[in-house]
Amino acid sequence: MNDQNKLKNELRNLREKIDNIDDKIINLLNERGEIVITVGNLKDRLKMKVFQPHREEEIIKRLTSKSEIFRKSSIEAIWKEIMSASKVIQGLTSKVGYLGPEGTFTHQAALDYFPKAGSEFIPAGSSLEIFESLEKDLITYGVIPIENSLQGTVRETLDLLIEKSVLIYGEIELRIIQNLISVKNSDISKIKTVVSHPQALAQTRMWIKANIPNVDLVSVNSTAEAIRKVQELDDESYAAIGTEFSSKLYNMKILNSNIEDNPMNFTRFLIISKRENDHKEGKIKTSIIFVTKHTPGALYSVLEIFADANINLLKIESRPRRRGRWEYIFLMDFEGNKDDPLIKNILEKMSDNVIWYKILGSYPMALQ
Repeated sequence: MNDQNKLKNELRNLREKIDNIDDKIINLLNERGEIVITVGNLKDRLKMKVFQPHREEEIIKRLTSKSEIFRKSSIEAIWKEIMSASKVIQGLTSKVGYLGPEGTFTHQAALDYFPKAGSEFIPAGSSLEIFESLEKDLITYGVIPIENSLQGTVRETLDLLIEKSVLIYGEIELRIIQNLISVKNSDISKIKTVVSHPQALAQTRMWIKANIPNVDLVSVNSTAEAIRKVQELDDESYAAIGTEFSSKLYNMKILNSNIEDNPMNFTRFLIISKRENDHKEGKIKTSIIFVTKHTPGALYSVLEIFADANINLLKIESRPRRRGRWEYIFLMDFEGNKDDPLIKNILEKMSDNVIWYKILGSYPMALQ
């Protein structure tokens, strides 16, 4: 037997071993699933919540410490999917609303943040729709953009956080990579019209000028809508600017990737909910809103309290308060957990210098 045949036989044997291991894994998952159903029934009889985040954290910590070949992050991702799938057989699913349509950066952020098993992803036409769906308990979580590293804060999101009764559950950051996308038979030399969201067109202006300077630019409501439009037109002279994710979703061809003018283009998305996040590991951020008293130095006095306690302020900005003329509401992010005694003491001191304040949530920071 020559060397090639020996190698082929070895490969065949290894694949058979993998198949046998996979069979064992699925049998163990079935066994685990039967126990999960029993646990769910017991919790129901004991009037306990089925979802126990601390128990899930314990499981992941224990298993990642045993990881020898796979990365800890890979083990965590695998078990999060397993536990999410377990919730499905216990009758639990999470409805996640995101700023649609399918294929947007917000959709991608939702898929990156939540396990796909046990999550139902629901596109929304506006951020307002997401907030209202949360208030009506039509969804469990919402995903909305809050800030872009180049364009700044999304003002609509700030206003809705002020006005609506929801909490910030978490956050995720995405590197914004723009791509020129068209139908399968097209190439860059054929493109005469480029369609996309105004922000995406602005972020790729220099690349367009250098590479396809004579094209017509058409604005639409989202990058995903642009790709869908080009798909429907089925015209080799049209291209869209959008995500690699959406190109796969709509079965389109990437003509050129990484066409954004600035590689330091990131968007931060908030995960919002009516429930508080009990998963508080690593660096924790707290977000609050407040209105200062109409006295000289009121804002300075608030900031001084945080400075004296050596608390790292991450962000502060103001918005007009819609209830009164020339009144402003401040939104502030700082490092720390609202449940820590030090932070509780700071917030108590702060109350002497403000008309009112509201805690929007304490949650793990996107950058650890």
